[in-house]
Amino acid sequence: MNQLKNKIVSNSIKTTFKDKFIYIIFLAIAIIVGILMQLIPPQILKNIIDNNISKGIYDNLWKLSCYYLLAVVLGGVADFFREYMMAIVGQNILLNVRLNMAKKLSELPISYFSNNAVGEIMSRFTSDVDAVGTLFTSGLIGMLSDGLKAVGIIISIYFLSPTLALYMMILVPIIYLIARFFKHNTFKAQMEARRAVGHMNGFVQEIFNGIRTIKIFGMENQLISDFQKPLNQNIEAVHKTSTLDSIFPCLMQILRAIIIAITVVIAAPSGLGALGISIGSVAAAVDLISRMLAPIEAIAVEFQTIQEALSGFQRINDFGNEEEEHKTELLLDKKVLGPLPITINNVTFAYDNSKNIVENISFDIEPGTKVALVGRTGAGKSTILNLVAGLYKPNQGGIKIGDFDPFEMPADMRRRTIGIVSQSFPIYDGTIREAITLYDESITEEEVIIAAKTVGLHEDIVKLSKGYDTIIGEREMKLSHGQYQLLALACALVCNPPILLLDEVTSGLDSITEAKIFKALKEISKDRTILTISHRISGIIDADKVVMLENGRIVEIGTPQELAGKDGWYAKYNQIEKLGWKM
Repeated sequence: MNQLKNKIVSNSIKTTFKDKFIYIIFLAIAIIVGILMQLIPPQILKNIIDNNISKGIYDNLWKLSCYYLLAVVLGGVADFFREYMMAIVGQNILLNVRLNMAKKLSELPISYFSNNAVGEIMSRFTSDVDAVGTLFTSGLIGMLSDGLKAVGIIISIYFLSPTLALYMMILVPIIYLIARFFKHNTFKAQMEARRAVGHMNGFVQEIFNGIRTIKIFGMENQLISDFQKPLNQNIEAVHKTSTLDSIFPCLMQILRAIIIAITVVIAAPSGLGALGISIGSVAAAVDLISRMLAPIEAIAVEFQTIQEALSGFQRINDFGNEEEEHKTELLLDKKVLGPLPITINNVTFAYDNSKNIVENISFDIEPGTKVALVGRTGAGKSTILNLVAGLYKPNQGGIKIGDFDPFEMPADMRRRTIGIVSQSFPIYDGTIREAITLYDESITEEEVIIAAKTVGLHEDIVKLSKGYDTIIGEREMKLSHGQYQLLALACALVCNPPILLLDEVTSGLDSITEAKIFKALKEISKDRTILTISHRISGIIDADKVVMLENGRIVEIGTPQELAGKDGWYAKYNQIEKLGWKM
């Protein structure tokens, strides 16, 4: 029952019904017309045989034949419109489901992204939504339509002969169970084949990734031997699927022939004559029986489809029940002016209530000064940076930027207050201008150029054939690693924020590019409050204060000159670096 209370899907259905109401009306009409057009031709056939052919009257035969043909054509047209409308309505529901899921995703805390693999999140938006889509494009509506067709055919047979209708009511479950058995086993075989293909794809990927090792150690024969296993699994599954697919239609044809033969034997006046109906009624009954098997087979397939869709439905429901990020965003009536101080007071934080990553951290950053966090990997530097950026809320203690809690800052205010430069800059498909503005239309062309000039990237950009309109991203124009880092810096500066948070911005850069980054940082550090983190003492950029971290705690704090004169952590780090060791 909880599946039926899925807010994401139910809201998507409501939106679709509101936006596509006319299509839904036409869908209902197409279903009704399709059902009627399945029932009318057998009645016309009965009339032709009983009232014309058996009596030797051929005057209206041409007209009745045209009616028969027209009913068949209209039935085909109705089925076409049904499928067309189902596709439109179903795809619109999928669109709204994905939009609602995207809205939900934007409201989840960053811890959700840390605790869930990218592939897992992507599968919810792709395969799970597609599974639910089949529920509306071919599952529920198809089952409703085919169910009504089967009921309509049984009713039509009842009017011809109540006894024959009773026989058919007994046969319907048998036909359904046979179809269900074959479709269920075919689906299992197809899933085995898909898994085998997945194993083969993974194996091939491993070959490409490790081809040098394979060649060096001469492991080609072992490779071929190992590849045989997923190949055999795939062949077995495909053989099973092919066997079932070959048997099922033949079996249904034989079953149809047996049912029709029995009907003719017990109904025809020259046969057993048990039903006492006319030749025309026998012909109509045979036609109706032939039409009834198709919707029953389809119902078996649709039932399987619904079962598959429910798993995706449940996973979307679980996603919809994820706890959202609760923020009481500030309502501001004044513009934030810098530089601003940063106050970190007794902050303790743990991801998902696990071990504390930082504990009882306290220090102040005066307006317009530069503070460096230094420590080994896992010391808590990036966590402190994320807390100051407002990505997480401390478990204990508090953080203030000026008079504001960064976690409760509105998004637009945060963008114009805090500039963040991470180690790796994510590049989305788009232009250089869009990479700097992040699609914020309020940022002017002048601001973009000023930001690029400030970091020393403008000259490189204008040399490109399309300048700021150059497309970068997957399979597009590639910039160097240093240029991407400068682009990240320009992105952080374009809104002229009074605070900059820098996360190992020179990591992995060559000495020339590193010097260029240092020059840009010195240029932009004027009248800004800067918090930077570094694994290395040499990575500190003109810091006014250094905070040494170890295991989530502050072990030393002071100016570089003060710390260098002590026999403490800073001095030891400096000595180790001079010896060429890495921390």
